[in-house]
Formats: sequence, C-alpha cells, structure tokens
Amino acid sequence: MKRRKIVLVTGVFPPGIGGMQNYYYNLSKHTKHDIAVLASEYPGSAEFDRRQPFRIQRGDFLRNEGVDAKRWGSLFRHVRRTLRREEPDVTLYGYVLIGFIGLLFRAFGGRRYIISTHGMDMLMFRRFLLLNQIVKLILRKADGVLTNSEYTRKLVLDYGVEPRRISIVNPGVEALYEKAEPNAELIRQHGLEGKYVLLTVGRLVRRKGHDKVIEALPSILERIPNAVYLIVGDGPERERLEGLAATHGVADRVRFAGSVSGSEWLNEYFNLANQFIMVARELKQGDAEGFGIVYLEAASACVPVIAGRSGGASEAVLDEATGLLVDPESTSEIASAVVRIRSDAPLRERLVRAGYRRAKTQFQHETLAAAFDEYVGRVCASPVKRRKTADKPAVGKVHP
Repeated sequence: MKRRKIVLVTGVFPPGIGGMQNYYYNLSKHTKHDIAVLASEYPGSAEFDRRQPFRIQRGDFLRNEGVDAKRWGSLFRHVRRTLRREEPDVTLYGYVLIGFIGLLFRAFGGRRYIISTHGMDMLMFRRFLLLNQIVKLILRKADGVLTNSEYTRKLVLDYGVEPRRISIVNPGVEALYEKAEPNAELIRQHGLEGKYVLLTVGRLVRRKGHDKVIEALPSILERIPNAVYLIVGDGPERERLEGLAATHGVADRVRFAGSVSGSEWLNEYFNLANQFIMVARELKQGDAEGFGIVYLEAASACVPVIAGRSGGASEAVLDEATGLLVDPESTSEIASAVVRIRSDAPLRERLVRAGYRRAKTQFQHETLAAAFDEYVGRVCASPVKRRKTADKPAVGKVHP
C-alpha cells in the first residue's frame, strides 16, 4: 500500500470527551498513512498533543460540531496554511458544513477531499432548504464520503451520492474494555450494595432515551425490587430527568454519576452493571444515533445489552444474537426486556458470549483502521481534474 498524506479537519477531538472524539483519534492513531490533524482548542490540549505520534494544530474556530460564523474566515485561513505546509494527498473533514472549504479548494486548487458523516449531521439540515442544498453540493462533489454505519450510508445515498464513493468504517472498541471485579469503592459511593444495576453511559440528551428507562422503572421494580438505574454522563437533560424520576416516584432508585473521564474508569462502571441499556430514538428535529459504539464497549465487559430499535443501533446490537432491541418509545417493551434478561440465564449467557466475541473481533481499532487505509488509498488513486486559472467554477458537474 502506498503511504498517503492526510489532513483531518475536525471540531471533535481529544482531550474533548465523546464518541466522535474517540473515533477520529483512533483513526489518527492507528492509520498507516501519514496524518496531520487540525482541531479545536480544549483545556489540556497542549499536554495531550505532546504525547501523540502524529502532528496536531489547534485553533479556536471550532468546538464540537459548530463553527462560529464570525470565525469562518479564520478557519479558512488555518486550513489553507495547513494544506500549504502539509501538501496532503487528501483532506478529511469531520463535519459536513466545514466540507464547504474542501469544496472550494477542490474547485480552485484541485485538492481531493473526503467528508466524514455519522448520522445526525445527515438529518439536521433537511428542514432548512438552503443549508440542505449546500450539504447536497458538498457531498456530491466530494471525492469520497466516509460513514460510520449502514444507516448513515443510506442517509448519504438519499443525497444522490454515487455508491462507489461511499465507504463504511465503524467506530472501534478499545482493547482495555474487559470483565473485571466490581470496584468496591464505586459500589459504596453510589449505594449499589445488593442492587441489580441497570447502566446507561452517554450524554444526557433526549435522543439517548434515559427518560424512557426512568418511566419504565416502576414496572421494572415490581418484578426486580432491588433494581437501581445508574446514569453515567452529563448534559442539558439532567434537570428534566431528575424531575421525571421524582414524578414517577423512583428518585431514590436513580443514580446520576456525572461525567467520567478516561476509558479505564469507564470500564470500572461497566463492571458495576448487571445490564447495559440505552434506548436511543430518532427525533423529529433530525437527531438520531448513527451507530452507538458504547453498546460494544459494554459487550466487551461482558454486560448484556438492550438498545432502541432506531438509527444505527441495530448494527451495533444484533437483535436476539448479541443483545435485545426494543421499541424505544414503549416503556412496556423496555421493562419486559430488562426482566427477560434478568430471569433467563441461558439467554443472558448466550448474548454475553456472542456480544463479547463480536466486539473483540470485528470492532478492534487495528481492523477498522485497515479498512480506512484501504479506502483512502482508493480515493487517492483516482485522478483529480485540476481547473485552469482562467476557468470558471463548474458547479453542476460531479467529478468522478
């Protein structure tokens, strides 16, 4: 394989915390290509960057998946300087809207670009006619589109992108997630002695479905009286969820652990759980779970998994094979699935074995990075038509 030069432009990157941060970090860490990253500033960025085997440039123009409109010029200049310095074979944009910069550099400089998508970004602009048309142009003109699941791939196809330009590279699971003895200090800290622990790990946003698990708790407690719902993560929904727990009379059975930093600590929390549950759902305003690597992290720690039948979760969790899928809006289905796993030991053991095996074989970072490397190689092997200086940009033509 010919080694190529890549520049990754992203607003989600460690030391920021989240699934997409880990996704881009592990692609950068495990790729055999030569990669440089242009990312946003986070507290602790300088110390983090010094420890990495690849080059990282930081700027204050990006944060998460938003770009301050006043700083588009700064972002453009940073990208231009980075491209001149690195002279990459291809630029990977980690957010579809900043891919507009890639579109400009392709039209006027002949530079290849790939857009990386992960589900929600393919839904959120559809209500806005102008933005939707811009997204369509960015995707159709891209040399490649990287998706995190078959679900996201189908959303990209809806924009009219040629199938041959699209590739799936799922998120990966870190090898350190494993079954271990429960941490006695965490058990004491969260009052879990003698409890049957249901665990959700994820940002406290509506699509994750914490509210539906809380609403199902009274029914669960009728059949599992010692059940406790442990929530790891933080976010804008916390106050509403605390109120919902009080309304349903289960405030004493819901534990909010807050954010947990570091995979080692997260593995400790997985090992407190009897079941992992995250019943993510698709929202009307264009919010969905594009994949859900946390399901496979839980499976790596030998925890049986329940997911919502929505978005890309049905690819992360294979129904009746590596976990159970439920209607994410049905509290009765949620409660029944929890009770079923609790009461059916052969089912539980089968799901745990199959989930562990799948996570440890198909979703390791080295395997997924190899697929990414092969895809980048194919994109870079295609010729790029360089536009002459005097030419006007031909916005209607889609380059092969």
